[in-house]
Amino acid sequence: MDSTPSPQTAAPDGARRTPRPLRAGLLLAAGALAAAGCGSTPATGAGGGAPGPARTIGEALLPVTPASEAPTASAAPAPVCSPEGVALTVGEVNAATGLRVMPVRLTNCGTRPYALKGHPAVRVLDAERAPLAVTVKRGSAGIATLDDFDATPVPLILQPQEYAESRLLWRNTVTAGDRGPEDGRFLDIAPIPGRPRLTVPAHLDLGTTRALGVAPWTRPAP
Repeated sequence: MDSTPSPQTAAPDGARRTPRPLRAGLLLAAGALAAAGCGSTPATGAGGGAPGPARTIGEALLPVTPASEAPTASAAPAPVCSPEGVALTVGEVNAATGLRVMPVRLTNCGTRPYALKGHPAVRVLDAERAPLAVTVKRGSAGIATLDDFDATPVPLILQPQEYAESRLLWRNTVTAGDRGPEDGRFLDIAPIPGRPRLTVPAHLDLGTTRALGVAPWTRPAP
């Protein structure tokens, strides 16, 4: 016996009703598109991956940069331990109204105690590592009144991994004259006179004063 198909129920205004399975699929697809449009783009993992989609502001396209491709700051070179068993580093310059103070640190990176007393012997070099005509004096050298620069040196014994600090003082004042301002790019330092010298990169904007004060070695307070 032939079966007679049941007639479809007519939609209002003569429109045909969409079958239920197809209508459900369309609703799921629309929901997925809406979720993708308003969610945040996840950062690319450490293992890399394809770049994320472009974001739009008005009509402009802004490409999304994966986290693995973002620029990173270059690390400072590690200090070199000298054959004598010490390493030299310089810190950030403290600048105030033309006065400059730069910390210098000497670390015992060897295996034996290292004795210090007095002031480091300092020379300022240019970018080609040629000595500059700079007057270097122990203490504040009349540049400014700073008590710790003029303190009496005390003997120090640095055990392995311990360190001592000195400081350098100058002004970047620029006055009219025949010679322009000096710009130091390296420091050549003997921990005490007669010891082997160590050279480290350092920027000293000495201006036209060409004068440098050197504080004695001290052990920083804990």
